[in-house]
Amino acid sequence: MEAEEMECTATAAVKQAMERAHEERGRAMRAFWARLFAPRRAGVLQTGISRWA
Repeated sequence: MEAEEMECTATAAVKQAMERAHEERGRAMRAFWARLFAPRRAGVLQTGISRWA
């Protein structure tokens, strides 16, 4: 079923739920990318092992 067909047959409650889910996915993706590309701090991972060893 195409997106247009699904939008036409969806009730208002379903459309609202789909919009909320889309917003939540967007927030999750932004948080993921922000964490992935966040500047790394030197003291975060203190394993006690030199990374040059």
